[in-house]
Amino acid sequence: MHASEPERFERWRATWVPVERRFLGLDRRTLAPALAVVALFALAVWLLPYANEKVHVDDPIVAGDVIQVGPSVEFVPATGANLAHGLRQGDAGATGYPEQAVLSYEGIGFEVIADSYDGTPAQLLEQIKKNDEGLRDNGGLRVTGEPVTITNVTGDEGVLARYDGNGSIGAVAAFVLDGTGVEIVVQGPPTAQDAVPPAVAAMITSVRRVP
Repeated sequence: MHASEPERFERWRATWVPVERRFLGLDRRTLAPALAVVALFALAVWLLPYANEKVHVDDPIVAGDVIQVGPSVEFVPATGANLAHGLRQGDAGATGYPEQAVLSYEGIGFEVIADSYDGTPAQLLEQIKKNDEGLRDNGGLRVTGEPVTITNVTGDEGVLARYDGNGSIGAVAAFVLDGTGVEIVVQGPPTAQDAVPPAVAAMITSVRRVP
């Protein structure tokens, strides 16, 4: 059944948009919702990933970098590690070098803390075991392994022990270098192997006095 001429005219009049309400051939009333959809699409596809890239700033370690912790301790990080906190040697400002450095390497966290201490490495490790000062940012950790003696690249002896925690495992090491106690915390996921990766072991033994 075909519509009559009056019916067709009424339908055309209902959909007709006056000139003053048109923009580029479109009804101005539909532009705002359409632009909102476009804006949300642009936010999701372009702007948010761009902002995320800008916020997540990597600071990769390159060959030759040396990290200094406090006025008298330094170590050589693994090439390709990411520096999350701390300063490269030569980058200190008026305030000097912070007494903590934090890096990540292939999913493993590596933290070095230096402060004045007049005991032995074994005593420092016992202090860490008692009050968790060296593990203060990693809740629920407890030293479970027997300490073993380690030697850094300059011949200074320290101690290292395994620890377990809530959702992580790792090792904690202690050196005492000319009155400066150094705590080294290595943290990895529970699936990590018991052995410390060679590159991380090399970072531990590279911790030494600043010449």
